[in-house]
Amino acid sequence: MPVSPSQKRIALLAIGLVILFAPALFVLATLEFLILSGNLALSEISLLEFVELYLIDLVLFVLLGYGIYRLTFWLIKDQLPDALDTVGETEAAGATDEVETTGTVSEEQS
Repeated sequence: MPVSPSQKRIALLAIGLVILFAPALFVLATLEFLILSGNLALSEISLLEFVELYLIDLVLFVLLGYGIYRLTFWLIKDQLPDALDTVGETEAAGATDEVETTGTVSEEQS
């Protein structure tokens, strides 16, 4: 089933919102941990430090996402075809063994 342009826009919007707000959630979680542990008072942090922490988290989040994307792409491109060939050879050998023992091929493997 083809994907409509509106579905593509919604998916791109969702991805953009995750990229935008996930680092903010990481910043809030970091600040909450530091406040609860007593290492930071909220009055000690300026707006500039908060923005700096947000930008650092944003860059790290994007780099992590890109790394996961490249790893997945590499696995699909280089590793998956070899694994599928191995599975195909195993199924073919299983079908050959079954033909030799019963003389017919079952419905599932034909």
